[in-house]
Amino acid sequence: MREQADELKLIDELNKASYAYYNSDTPIMSDQEFDIKLEELRQLEEKTGLIYSNSPTQNVGAPVLSSLNKISITPKPMLSLDKCHTVKEIENFVGKKEVIASIKCDGVSVRLKYNNGKLISANTRGDGYTGTDITKHVKYFKNVPLQINYTGEYIIDGEAIIKYDDFEYINKNNEFKNPRNTVAGTLNTLDMSIVKNRLISFYAWEVIMPQSSYRSQDLIKATSLGFTCSMITLVNAEIIADINLDNINKEILKYAEQNFIPCDGVVWKYNDIKYGESLGNTMHHPKDSIAWKPEVTVVETSLCGIQWQLGRTGVITPVARFDPVELDGSIIERASLHNYSVMRKVLGDCAYPGERLKIIKANMIIPQIIEAYPHFTYGEVIARGGVSAHDTIEKCPVCGGEVNLKESADGVLNYWCENPGCEGKLINRLDHYCGKKGLDIKGLSKATLEKLVEWDWIENIIDIYNLSSHKEDWVLKNGFGERSVEKILSAIKDSQKNVELPSFISAIGIPFVGQTVAKEICKHVNSYQDFRDLIQNNFKFYNWDTFGPVISDNILNYNYEEADKIAKLLSFKEKDNVDNNLNGLNIVITGSLTKFKNRDELKKAIESRGGKVVGSISSKTNYLINNDIESTSSKNLSAKKLGIPIISEKDFIATFLTQEKK
Repeated sequence: MREQADELKLIDELNKASYAYYNSDTPIMSDQEFDIKLEELRQLEEKTGLIYSNSPTQNVGAPVLSSLNKISITPKPMLSLDKCHTVKEIENFVGKKEVIASIKCDGVSVRLKYNNGKLISANTRGDGYTGTDITKHVKYFKNVPLQINYTGEYIIDGEAIIKYDDFEYINKNNEFKNPRNTVAGTLNTLDMSIVKNRLISFYAWEVIMPQSSYRSQDLIKATSLGFTCSMITLVNAEIIADINLDNINKEILKYAEQNFIPCDGVVWKYNDIKYGESLGNTMHHPKDSIAWKPEVTVVETSLCGIQWQLGRTGVITPVARFDPVELDGSIIERASLHNYSVMRKVLGDCAYPGERLKIIKANMIIPQIIEAYPHFTYGEVIARGGVSAHDTIEKCPVCGGEVNLKESADGVLNYWCENPGCEGKLINRLDHYCGKKGLDIKGLSKATLEKLVEWDWIENIIDIYNLSSHKEDWVLKNGFGERSVEKILSAIKDSQKNVELPSFISAIGIPFVGQTVAKEICKHVNSYQDFRDLIQNNFKFYNWDTFGPVISDNILNYNYEEADKIAKLLSFKEKDNVDNNLNGLNIVITGSLTKFKNRDELKKAIESRGGKVVGSISSKTNYLINNDIESTSSKNLSAKKLGIPIISEKDFIATFLTQEKK
């Protein structure tokens, strides 16, 4: 595993150096050093037998194919899964057998084949017996090994997905509807440069050849060969009677959410491969597994109208307003339609009051219109005495300025406000800067900011730091007073001290650069000036593993004039001088704590050293922290089954927190 990490580090260094050499005037590595490191990488690849698709030793281009070919799926068909919606059905399936529960990734099923370690073919599931040849496509995925350290034939199935954070990078101006549709469309393209820019990942969930006695063992082996495997939880026969299977469903869904993995359920499979195979298949699905999917409730209501909502970047999003309806325990009356293209597709050419809608909660959270009927033309609506619900917009809903309907490169239509001084954009930027995703300045709510803009005290973000000059007038305003104004001014002053750099980068409003992206940036820079130096040197951020071309362009093209002035008013918290000794490690916490105040404090200590706290035990877990090492909890038993070290807080502190950088 250590050699794999060294290999990935060399790939990253060489790709950055290569970009700097060809795209800037300031090379970061001499030719001699580059050649030495490249040879070191070649030798390491030869030693490990593992070659990743983004390795500079490959220099793979991005051709345009002439056609997509069909391929027979062998040696085992890729069948669908039988579905269930209740925990009782899972319990009936499991019985007293040992099972594994894993994320049901929401993407496109893919099979990879290797011969003597070399990737020789890849195909989609198709109808289970005949799929599409995507061998060229997978070479542009983020994490598919082109070569593995294995002699003989090796076949592995998994899911091609676009993680939600990567989808955020590529989905500029809402070009795409969702990650799954984007993956499916990308795997049907002939242009490999498109595949390269879509940031597709492969998550393995079953080894087809060779197989041992147990699926969990095969996935652990796959991980050691360089594959990213879908998180699994092993449920032992001895503990089935003592655990709530629904809690496992919830843990896995939570893990998927925390790790940005598109997920539409949980797959349960018998761990014993021979037993599973003995059950046989139907024409549709194997009998050794079942997919639990949350039951979706569909309700009907009627459209009231279309409301246009301005985003802080200037894009204007249509929102459907409908008669209030109860769904999954809450009353809802609005649903985003994402963009003009989606609105026309869902509601037809003319949206009108009274149009019948079918509503669900996507992923049990987000209200979504899945169907509208009947569709009428504008003329038919008028002839019936109806009124159009205004499916077009002539003016910005906030400033009244000019709007334009623009088509993206992928044919998606969006309305944009063209007024650079739009007050709505300003209020949204201010709210983002002052809110929890920014500097979290207490007291500066959106309603308060709207008043401050209305009184002409704020015209830009910098004016926030000059509000004390308006104190005498402010305390006389209705709804305020000396005490509340003092609190707000004190919060503003406090927000200028010990500012976390990721919070500031998130706050300044670079499109699609939120807290998650900002934290990734700050893994590579020590100060705001370091960040600005990279930009001034035209550094391509997509050279970093987790960054795509869209987010890189957004960072480089953003206007930092105001941000640079604000940065001079702040004092930034120094980066903790700690070892990155947990980099790449996945750690689970369970049980009560004695050394740390709470789990958040322990989580912060882990993340500050490059580690990741995950919710469930899987083959990818490196450590389980539990002060009761002999506990018979499901996490302890799963960790022991998988051979994962269980350590106490005291062990964790002694091993990892006393090794600070000198």
